[in-house]
Amino acid sequence: MSRPNVHGLPQHLRRDARGYFLDYDIREGEIEKRKRVRLGLIPLAQAKKVLAQHMQEIVDKRFLSVEGKVTFNEAADSFMAYSRSRRKTFKNDAQIVGRLKAFFENRPLENLNPDIVEAFITQRREAGNCRLTGRALLGTTLNRDIGTLKSIVSRAILNGLIDKNPIKGVRKFKEIPRDRVLEPEEYQRLLGHCRPQLGTIVQLAYLIGMRRGEILGLRWDQVDFQNKIITLEAADTKTQEKREIPLSGLLVELLKRIPKTLGSPCVFTYKGQRLKDIKSAFGMACRESGISDFRFHDLRHCAVTNLRKAGVSDTVIMSISGHKTYAMFKRYNRIDRVDRMAALQKAEALIDTNRTSTAEAQVTK
Repeated sequence: MSRPNVHGLPQHLRRDARGYFLDYDIREGEIEKRKRVRLGLIPLAQAKKVLAQHMQEIVDKRFLSVEGKVTFNEAADSFMAYSRSRRKTFKNDAQIVGRLKAFFENRPLENLNPDIVEAFITQRREAGNCRLTGRALLGTTLNRDIGTLKSIVSRAILNGLIDKNPIKGVRKFKEIPRDRVLEPEEYQRLLGHCRPQLGTIVQLAYLIGMRRGEILGLRWDQVDFQNKIITLEAADTKTQEKREIPLSGLLVELLKRIPKTLGSPCVFTYKGQRLKDIKSAFGMACRESGISDFRFHDLRHCAVTNLRKAGVSDTVIMSISGHKTYAMFKRYNRIDRVDRMAALQKAEALIDTNRTSTAEAQVTK
């Protein structure tokens, strides 16, 4: 079998008296065959270059590694290379993949099964965020790990590293969407405990539903004061789609009051650099204003709900908030007691109108 040897040669590359040669297994149907490619007495650097050229062929034609099995760590590294080049969630992916690699390690990828995944979930629950909150992890958090695991396996199948999905039966947890929105009085109280820059950030999220990353990454060249719009290019959004966001007169005035930082294109800065995080400042403002169980992202729920209550159509709201699917949009659109009561009142008014019309028609006859 071809293994990395004491000379430190890469996997699949060997050497004997006649020089370097490639050594790996190939699958033809259900039959595994050993294949050797003689390279001869060439420099090591050239041999490695030939190996690199063959590695793509190995993936494309589903050749097997010498052990015939791809490890989880290898598949995870392959996924991270893809994530780094394609996904805006690369940093989050790196965190999750780190946890997955710590558990699955060099286990052959094709040997995974639903029971092994459940063992990981159990361990993850036990570790959880206990040191931070003392509470068990929510299904939403666990679903991110499961989703990343499924992506790693799917990527491996796409690359021909394995033939079938060994964790096909693993299901995600049912998620309970957050529906926390601020009452008007709470919102005013929160603003009263925000410093000017944080207050503007909060209002951008509350009034037009911009995401935190979109706000903190906002540049002056994206703000058009004359037409009262913010233009986000595809690279600036989570969904990687260009979006135009309208600005109210209030937001225009708030943005105009922000002094420009010399040498920085960013709207929101700290010590001359782009403002990177507001978690501590926002948390303090919530505590000081007596607002509990509220996160910055909940402001986005507030924006969608308020726009809908104002009579704005769903499609227009989605174009402002940047929701790509109606299913996701519905999770942000909170139907509350006031909505249900208003619906009942409208129904009663309609019944009364119909009753009056009927009575008048009978009198006319």
